[in-house]
Amino acid sequence: MKRSGDPLDALLAQVPQHIALARDLWPQIEAQIAAEVPGAHVSLPARRWFQLAAAVVLVVASSLVTFLLVQRSMQQQIVQARNEVVQRMQPVLSAMPVRFDGHESVGMSYETVRAQLDAEYAQHIGHLPPLVRARVERDIADLRRSAREISATLALYPSDSLLQDLLVSTYQREIRLMSAVNTMAASTAAGTDL
Repeated sequence: MKRSGDPLDALLAQVPQHIALARDLWPQIEAQIAAEVPGAHVSLPARRWFQLAAAVVLVVASSLVTFLLVQRSMQQQIVQARNEVVQRMQPVLSAMPVRFDGHESVGMSYETVRAQLDAEYAQHIGHLPPLVRARVERDIADLRRSAREISATLALYPSDSLLQDLLVSTYQREIRLMSAVNTMAASTAAGTDL
């Protein structure tokens, strides 16, 4: 609460609210500051350009450093992935002897079975209806051509296990097709339905 007879309030009321100066001091103060601070005479827009240039240099430098670090990390990941793929591509099965001259040596039992089936196939193919015979002959020719192409590629990449599997699968399909023809022709010649 405010007391009405306070001597401090009476003294404050006697102090003038504004003091009029005899002269303006600001031009001298500004001149003294300009003389003490080097580069203070540079205008405000020029300072802005320097600040903007410094900011651009900082952004470009940090971006370049980030790019180089990411690039190095990516290259390390690529090398690591490539090494993992090479390790996975190494054959894990024991290799069987194979010749790549069109007459692959895949084992005596296969060659014996194939020779017998081929002889029976040659005897029975004539007993099939013409359309079926044409289709079977085309399929056998495709399988044998595929086997030759796979063998040629396997000669270039002998440790490629996928090509080895594909070659064995092609041989198996050929044997199954010849067996089916022999069975079909035998049943057709005997007059029975399959």
